[in-house]
Amino acid sequence: TERAAYIDDNKEALSYRLRMIEEAQEEIILSTFDFNADHGGKDILAALQNAADRGVSVRVIVDGISGFLDLRGNPWFQAAASHKNIEIRIYNPVNLLMPWNIQARLHDKYLIIDRDMYLLGGRNTTNLFLGDYSSSKNIDRELFIYEIQDDPDSSLYQLLDYFEQVWQLEESKDYICSNLTDKVNDCILELEKQYDKLTEQYPEMLEEWDWESLTMETNKVSLLSNPVQAENKEPWMWYSLHQMMQEGSEVTIYTPYIICGLEMYDDLSSLTQKGIPVEIITYDVASGANPWGCTDYLNQKENVWETGVKVYEFMGAHSCHTKAVLIDDRMSIIGSYNLDMRSTYQDTELMLAVDSPELNALIRKEAERDKTYSKVMENGSYSYGENYEPKF
Repeated sequence: TERAAYIDDNKEALSYRLRMIEEAQEEIILSTFDFNADHGGKDILAALQNAADRGVSVRVIVDGISGFLDLRGNPWFQAAASHKNIEIRIYNPVNLLMPWNIQARLHDKYLIIDRDMYLLGGRNTTNLFLGDYSSSKNIDRELFIYEIQDDPDSSLYQLLDYFEQVWQLEESKDYICSNLTDKVNDCILELEKQYDKLTEQYPEMLEEWDWESLTMETNKVSLLSNPVQAENKEPWMWYSLHQMMQEGSEVTIYTPYIICGLEMYDDLSSLTQKGIPVEIITYDVASGANPWGCTDYLNQKENVWETGVKVYEFMGAHSCHTKAVLIDDRMSIIGSYNLDMRSTYQDTELMLAVDSPELNALIRKEAERDKTYSKVMENGSYSYGENYEPKF
């Protein structure tokens, strides 16, 4: 009963969010790892405030790192929290007196509208991922899922149940407006003005969208997740992905980072030893947005190669933040999970497993294109795709 659209453009990603929020009649749920009060973030805040003014219930949950760095004392988020129809919670807030808890993070990114539709993927709520506000961008992929009839077994209801688990955790703390200052009141008014500007800049947000014609048919959509508690985790996500990959005849993995433990190396080796070719597309370290992830790959890449997987180091115009797995010509798995130790053992993570030949063909076509912008180790030396241009 669920249809899917594939979103791989930052401007389109913002347009979808604005239109979805505009369509909400009862409830909006937003989960994000990173939420900035930059242009893209304020666009979302303005749309959420307008929806709340219409009487829509809005619940937002943000990871504790962003809560500490971005939301704490920020008048724009204080303005949102002051609204009677907006609730904000922080997952595992940073407590400098308890540094041993700081590693467990909320890495989920999704937006749910009523009981009708949702977006899920790897995009944070910042300029790097939404709109066209910055010359520096992170390119990502996400899925829009549209429910054509109410089905309690659908992935939409799986996601709603998941959200309620996270929302009700003891580790999820209320973020409140402690003082309605003049600055906070100014931000409320500025968000109202920002909403008016949005309707001029993105007039499509006020138009009726034919969700069915924008989406493609799927055989089945399923939600994969890690445990939700803010503690070291059993590797549910990696286990699920590895089990699925073992059922395929070929595998392509998109991941910004490759930071594996010994057991993950063993699992990758087990795939190639079974004769399943595994390709990984990651970014070239010269174009990476995360210097720590880049450094670790430089230290570990020979261990990665020894598993028998073929690694394409992608050099695009922008950093590639995509997290996806393609299995054969039907299964596409997209979401927030990186092929690293954090995503495996410490963070909450979500991936959507979608059985759809049409979706798989779309992403596989992009993968083939991205390989031409990559270098790959073969027979002890690098070979270069026809469109690869080094960056120094």
